[in-house]
Amino acid sequence: MDEMLDELLAFGRALRAEGLRTGTGQLLEFCRAGALLGPPDLYWAGRATLLARREEIPVYDSVFLRFWAGRPGSVDVTTCIERMRPVADEEPGDEPERGREGAPGSPHASRFELLREKSFADLTEAELEELRTLMARLRLIAPNRRSRRRQPARRGDPDLRRTIRRSFRTGGEPLTQAWRRRRDAPRRFVLLLDVSGSMASYSRALLIFAHVALRSGTRAEAFCFGTRLTRVTAALGATDPHRALARATAEVNDWDGGTRIGESIKQFLNRFGHHGLARGAVIIICSDGLEVGAPRVLGKQMERLAHHAHAIAWLNPLAEQADYQPLAGGMQAALPHIDLLASGHNLASLESLSHALERL
Repeated sequence: MDEMLDELLAFGRALRAEGLRTGTGQLLEFCRAGALLGPPDLYWAGRATLLARREEIPVYDSVFLRFWAGRPGSVDVTTCIERMRPVADEEPGDEPERGREGAPGSPHASRFELLREKSFADLTEAELEELRTLMARLRLIAPNRRSRRRQPARRGDPDLRRTIRRSFRTGGEPLTQAWRRRRDAPRRFVLLLDVSGSMASYSRALLIFAHVALRSGTRAEAFCFGTRLTRVTAALGATDPHRALARATAEVNDWDGGTRIGESIKQFLNRFGHHGLARGAVIIICSDGLEVGAPRVLGKQMERLAHHAHAIAWLNPLAEQADYQPLAGGMQAALPHIDLLASGHNLASLESLSHALERL
């Protein structure tokens, strides 16, 4: 029993390491619930006691599977997965999808798991609607930066104003000294979405991703580009996802056209970058890298962008192919300035991206 208690506490520490605010009282409730329910219901015991917001569920799921999968004899992870991913919204008589490329091999894989692993290019209209709901649970956590604003602290720099104010209570004698330090603030996300013809199969899903990022409470800006740059932050800021996507597509005049990545990044830097949007931000470029313009232009603009940004992540859907190599001229020019290269072709890859960005 003591060994199981140690594992439950270690699981709580693993959640804290991923950024969840798991307090001591919550851990005690989790241990009590785990003792009452037993290992098969441990997943739901944690969901009920350790989480406070829906946005924390994807991180909790990831940590749960990663933590308990490598600990034989404590929790039957297979049983927990079956209970945590019930099959939903299936018509009577429908057979579960099995053996599909990219789908989990377990015969008990739910529709959620199948849709999570399916490429955006293969989604039907109905599946794209389901994806909106699933992607709403995705959260982007930006790495922190040191802000210029300061806050009270136990140590740091002397806070003369608070020290003098405290001295009024003791007859003007500064018996207790106050301290302050610079507070941490999350960095801004900037999404640059390629909506050219070669990205047509992925553009709508990536716009949904941008809408989720803008609605998740993080500081974010969104731009679309083909042959020119269009700012769609205001359009995608609408609460209704259908209205947001309709407004964004109406504002973009070069949808399904050519691709001039270098010129578009140059427009972004000249119009918005030097005004603070790029400075210290996390830039996410979603493009297949099939540049029509001169690769040297893209290389030069990526160098400028890297000079201003904190980090640059490039999502290339072509990277979902196992034998993919970034041999295109545009990708070759951009690679030296990229901090993270990922596929971004399905929901699972976007979930992995959110964890990777947090660690940048």
